[in-house]
Order: sequence, then C-alpha cells, then structure tokens
Amino acid sequence: LREIRITLNGMHSELGLLDEGSEIVVIREDVWKKTNAPINPDVRMRMQTANGGSQELAGCLEMLEIDVEGIKTWAHAYVVPDAPYRLLLGRPWQRLVRLSKTEDINGVHITVHDP
Repeated sequence: LREIRITLNGMHSELGLLDEGSEIVVIREDVWKKTNAPINPDVRMRMQTANGGSQELAGCLEMLEIDVEGIKTWAHAYVVPDAPYRLLLGRPWQRLVRLSKTEDINGVHITVHDP
C-alpha cells in the first residue's frame, strides 16, 4: 500500500492510504474533526474490515474536498471512530482521478489526473 500527501477541505494536510481493496473512502474521526467538514449522521453503514470483522461507521462527509497538488476532487468519506489508518482512499476515488502507478529503479511513481 502507498500513501500520497493530500489536503482535506482546503485546510488539513494528511497522508492518504491508497487501498485498491476498499470500495469506499474512510476517514478516522480525529482526522475528520481537523477538516471542519459537516457530517451527515443519517448516512450510516457497517464496513467489513480486512480481518473479516465489521465496524459501524459514524456518518458520511458528503463531497469532502480532496486536493492532490492542486488537483481538487470530491468524494463521500465515511467516518470511522478508530482505525489503524488515518485516511483510506478506495477504488472509486482512484478511478475518478484515473490514478496510475509505475515502478522503476528509483521507486514507485503515482500519477493523478484532473477528473
């Protein structure tokens, strides 16, 4: 898994974990509070975790701004009270930005396109 530096809601710099196995964007509650983004507590669901368990999500940040080096995107981000990651960027967001990864002898290079 790789991380990229992003800015949330125009105010909070964070590392986003690129997870090709996730079907949603998930943000930990303490990170969400730093963004001042409004939460919709009526949009709730249970998320199946990688270890086979499940976790209740606290609500949804509808159309959270996710900025990658000046490329502004928006996604629904689901708030989780506690997780081993701070922000998980799942496949729908990765498809939106046509994210690509290439490897060479210098490492892995991530490319994000303006949707």
